[in-house]
Amino acid sequence: MVSKHRCMMLVASLLLLAGCWGIEEAERMDYVHGVGVDYKEGQVHVTLQIVNLSNLGKSETGGGESHGNQAVLAKSKGESVNDAIFKIYNSTQRRLFWGHLTFIALTEEALKHQKFKDVIDLMDRYRETRYRILVFATQDEDVDKIFEAVAIFDGSPVYTRLTDIANTYEQSSWIKDLSMREFLLQLNEPGYDIIIPAVTTTEEDWTSIQKTETMVKTVGVALMYKNQFRGFITGEDVNGLRWLTEDALRVNLDIDKGDKPIAEAVIIRPSFTIKPVVKGDDVTFHIHVSGTAIFNQIFEYKGYSFLKKEMEKQIEAEIKQTFHQALELDSDIYRLSEVLYRKNVRAWKKFAQDGKLPLDKDSIKISADLNIQSSRIIEEKPVIR
Repeated sequence: MVSKHRCMMLVASLLLLAGCWGIEEAERMDYVHGVGVDYKEGQVHVTLQIVNLSNLGKSETGGGESHGNQAVLAKSKGESVNDAIFKIYNSTQRRLFWGHLTFIALTEEALKHQKFKDVIDLMDRYRETRYRILVFATQDEDVDKIFEAVAIFDGSPVYTRLTDIANTYEQSSWIKDLSMREFLLQLNEPGYDIIIPAVTTTEEDWTSIQKTETMVKTVGVALMYKNQFRGFITGEDVNGLRWLTEDALRVNLDIDKGDKPIAEAVIIRPSFTIKPVVKGDDVTFHIHVSGTAIFNQIFEYKGYSFLKKEMEKQIEAEIKQTFHQALELDSDIYRLSEVLYRKNVRAWKKFAQDGKLPLDKDSIKISADLNIQSSRIIEEKPVIR
């Protein structure tokens, strides 16, 4: 009797198990890989990149050539990002899955009109998305152009600079990636400017036998403070930022004398310290950069001490140039206000205005000290003379 009672209890408990009744079949879904957001004529323009993951699986496992479209774009516009996306839902043939969303690209107009609030708020709340989503900015008028970029050889948009910029950062540490998680944290930090990687597309650098390849290219950064867009700093004007970025691994440095190159070196794992010095009513930040230099090329023999001095001067000049460019945008690109807040909150409360420290060109003092490590026996002279 007891055994029969136990069996009935077991059967009853099985009925309470959820099982797989609510599971979604993978082949009945389309996968959103990237989102582009623009703002034109008073409306939000949204582009979704939908990727074909079945073709990706065949190319990765060697199961033969992939066929059909690797990716398609879905476009719409509306009063908000959510409104535009729901208009896309009206024409989609299968359910859109957001769990593989990898990046968000924001145009300059979207940043100016604070439409990043819409997309970040939406993606933060939605259950399928993750905080690892990367955030980019672009000055391109047509944000859709960046979706044309594909990885070489397999032709898939899944492995591009927009999806794995950290991979290339290990080889050339210029501009670091920014995840949605970091974006939200920086948005709420006191005296903290948000630094968004800026990208564009290029058709000048890569070609194949069949055609010219469209590639995503990092060009600089977009700067924001709280909810206000400050502007872009691009090209060589942003070079100083690489010396004051944590986790930098390899930084290329050209040493010139006038218009003539004399050497090229790679600085391995550069590190930095920023020390606020308060004297009376003034605050000065002493910035010191150190690292190990390895020469890649030497064009003209100038001697050990000369090359070391020129590299250190170049680093100091780059840091100063980027700082000055940021000041023109009313931006604290090195987050000096946050440094003072962390190290001397009493001084920060004294000098800060609206949560931010007033800065000018004399607010920083810079020094650099490099240790030169030889990549071959004769370290200071060209291999062929």
